[in-house]
Amino acid sequence: MIENMNLSASETEQLLRHALASPQRINSQRLALELDVTASRISEGLKGKWHLKPHQKEYLIEKYGQPRGVPGQYVFAEVAGSISDFLDDEEALSRKRHVDHIVNTLSDQDFRHQLARSITPLPTGVYELPTLKPIEVRERLSSFEEFLLSAEFAGWLEAVRRRYRGFDSERPTPDDIESFFWASTYYDVELVDELPVPLGSPELPSSKGLGKKAIEYGLGIGSPNLNALDLAAVGAAFLSLQNAEYYRKAGLDKPLSLRNPPKNRGLVERVEFVLTGDLIREEQSDFKSAKLGLPFSEESIFKVPWNRPQQVISPTFERPGRLALHSLSTRSNWDLDYWTTYRVRLFLNRDCNYSLVIELGNDQLAMVPDGFHHPLRSIVIPKISGRHVLDHLNELREWLGLDALPEQTIKEEIAQAGGYVPGARIV
Repeated sequence: MIENMNLSASETEQLLRHALASPQRINSQRLALELDVTASRISEGLKGKWHLKPHQKEYLIEKYGQPRGVPGQYVFAEVAGSISDFLDDEEALSRKRHVDHIVNTLSDQDFRHQLARSITPLPTGVYELPTLKPIEVRERLSSFEEFLLSAEFAGWLEAVRRRYRGFDSERPTPDDIESFFWASTYYDVELVDELPVPLGSPELPSSKGLGKKAIEYGLGIGSPNLNALDLAAVGAAFLSLQNAEYYRKAGLDKPLSLRNPPKNRGLVERVEFVLTGDLIREEQSDFKSAKLGLPFSEESIFKVPWNRPQQVISPTFERPGRLALHSLSTRSNWDLDYWTTYRVRLFLNRDCNYSLVIELGNDQLAMVPDGFHHPLRSIVIPKISGRHVLDHLNELREWLGLDALPEQTIKEEIAQAGGYVPGARIV
């Protein structure tokens, strides 16, 4: 883990020099004794050959104060050891981000309260959902879990999936899809495969519909209660996370429970950085072809069947007509990663090595103008060897879709900043 790694050479040197220059006027032998190391370690640390451990850093700051740092830029980002590591891990990370978002949604207190309210049956003539006490939320969600685990719900979900697969060729409108999902809970479950799209007014029996079955569990489905789109989204994700293969990949040690949800434990670690190097190169543009992420499980989602490959039906509790426009909700938006813009910044550090920051954005989100880079994700590669920086940048160039790397310009920028240009003579 990042928090257990030794400090960098520059931070070690900075902390040691700050302690030695303190008003307490200690020498290297005294400082070594306090840190429980040999005196030679202090000398090595001042030369960049030995690194402090995190607990030693905390001790020095507690006793001698925090040394003033070099001005820099704050970044909260994922960490990659190299560009190769970043590219190799990208598919797996997209799955992790997806399942992380889903688990966090299903565990969110406000979301669970809204879900419990939406499945609470209402008396005839009442259309406002009730406010529930915490114990009522748990009881309602416990009944909902039983319903989702029932054979009737499993049969409905499988039938909906079968019919939904046909939409790729049928090209239904957003209204057609919403009507289909409503009808799938109203008419008999065994007839879901026969529902026409567009729906029209089919004369089909409805005495054995899923909505009727939900009543047996003390639940309400359908307006003004839980929308069938939300039911399908939550149900598919919940059932996937009962599978050991998937809940373990989500960082859980047991099947997900709506009644007793797990605590938020982000699967994708992010770290705070202050970048103190000199910015020598910046590249910002659109991807020629958007970078599409992967779902944590194809069975856990319903992708919309038109030209929005990243869009997934999400449990937003929004009004009818929501599929026609992209949802403004971010809390329960389960869309896949979709990166359309990027910005890359190269920093020259004081040790003549480099740091690289990759920002990814999506200009197709609501309220984001086309072509505007709105960063949604950052990745930092803290150290790239000065001897191999061009090799690393060429590796990234292909992923960015650049035809060629402007090596001559980059070498000029490196030289002007005082960096090492591989192979160049210094006169």
